[in-house]
Amino acid sequence: MVLLITIGAIGAFLQIVLPQRVAQLAQSEAGERALARKGTAEVNTNVNRLWADISAKGSMSLSDAQLTQDLALAKSAEKAADDALGHVQLAQSYMAQADGLPFQLHSPAFIATDRPALQHLDKALQASQKLTHAAILQLTLAQQVSQDAQKISTTLDPALNAHAWADAARASSTLAEDLAPQQVSAGFADALLDPLWATWIDGLVSVVTDAQQYALAAAANQTQVAQQTAKNLATARQQVAASFAAAQNGAAAWQAKVIQPLLDTVTRETAAGS
Repeated sequence: MVLLITIGAIGAFLQIVLPQRVAQLAQSEAGERALARKGTAEVNTNVNRLWADISAKGSMSLSDAQLTQDLALAKSAEKAADDALGHVQLAQSYMAQADGLPFQLHSPAFIATDRPALQHLDKALQASQKLTHAAILQLTLAQQVSQDAQKISTTLDPALNAHAWADAARASSTLAEDLAPQQVSAGFADALLDPLWATWIDGLVSVVTDAQQYALAAAANQTQVAQQTAKNLATARQQVAASFAAAQNGAAAWQAKVIQPLLDTVTRETAAGS
């Protein structure tokens, strides 16, 4: 009697409970997969738009308004990618639950078609996250460096031209302190920043360092030292201008080498997961 009841219970599970549970999980997975597809498509559009702006002449060439706008877009795209990846992972968890149900002779049919699609979406979003993170690092750095570059022309240079040596020395010292951590940030691999821009930032540091030495020598009436440091400052300014032009001119090559392959991955994997 007990055996018959057990067999009947197992039969009911196999014929009723198991199919219902598989159907529920398949429905939940389909809903999450649809959200993942929609989110990934939106991220793909925004990431390509974002890097079209950045890659034209480099992040350091953008205006203050464009930096603010693109930084907001990068943060929004990063959050959207995180959200879409969450939907991918939830869909994958539903598949794992369905695949792990007992007494199945084979995996539920929806897993064979949906698993590859989710893997493609996952790859697209992983590349998107790398690009949005790099954009945030670059644009934040560009805002900081742009502000310091403007201070050279609005604060430091007027003090030098007016022979206000104490003001010039103080301004150059402050700028050197501000630029030091930015030199470090420019070397972060995650930022995907062209090394030519790091060279330009190094040049800005040379300008403010030479300006400080010039101001201090002039204030101390060390004529020969002041003359030599003035020449060094002039040379540093020329090198900064040249490095800025070189970085702008090299933007297309850097984009093709480093950024475009990631963008291609996002676009290709998004399409494959649709």
